[in-house]
Amino acid sequence: MDYFKSEAFEKHRKKIHSILEQVPYAKSPDGWTFKGNFSIGGFEYFGFDESSDFLLVVSSNGRGIIDLAKAEKISRDYTDNFDLDETLLICEGFDVLKNKSIKLAGKYGGSILPISNKFGDCLQRVSPLYPCEDIIYQPAFENCLVEGHNKNCVRIYRGFLYCYGFSFSGNYFVIADDGGVSFRERN
Repeated sequence: MDYFKSEAFEKHRKKIHSILEQVPYAKSPDGWTFKGNFSIGGFEYFGFDESSDFLLVVSSNGRGIIDLAKAEKISRDYTDNFDLDETLLICEGFDVLKNKSIKLAGKYGGSILPISNKFGDCLQRVSPLYPCEDIIYQPAFENCLVEGHNKNCVRIYRGFLYCYGFSFSGNYFVIADDGGVSFRERN
C-alpha cells in the first residue's frame, strides 16, 4: 500500500498543516529588529562575509555590498568580470571584501549559508500552502512542527521565496524574494 495515499498520511498531513497555520505572524521575532529592505534588480545570489557583517549581493547587473550594521549599500561593481562558481556557490569579493571568497545562497536553489546561529535560533522553511513558502523563526529549543514546543515560534515570511540565511556572526538574517532582500538584526 502507498502510505502517501493512505488515511493515516492524510490525517498526519492535516495535523501538520493545522499546527503550522497556528504559528502567528510577526515582522520580527522577540529579540530581533526589522532593519529594512533593499530592492535588487536581477537578483541571483547573496552571501555573508565570515569575519564581518557585510552582505555581498550578486545580480545580473554585477555585485553590491551592504553593510548590515549600518543598513546601507556601501559599494557597487557593475562589471561582469569576476569569479563566480555556480556549482560550489562561491563568489569572489571586491572593495572591502577583496581577496575573499564569499559563500552564497541562490535564487534557483542551493545554499551553503547557516540556517541557525550560535544562540540556538533557527529558520525553518515550510510549505503548507505550496508553492507559496513560509520562513518560521524558531528560538532555541523550539520546533514549529511540534505542538507544545512551538509557543515562541513566529512566521516572519510568506511568499515566493528565493533564499535565506544567517550571517556567520549570528546577529543578522536575510530573506530574499522577487522584491529584493529584507533583513533583521539581533537586539
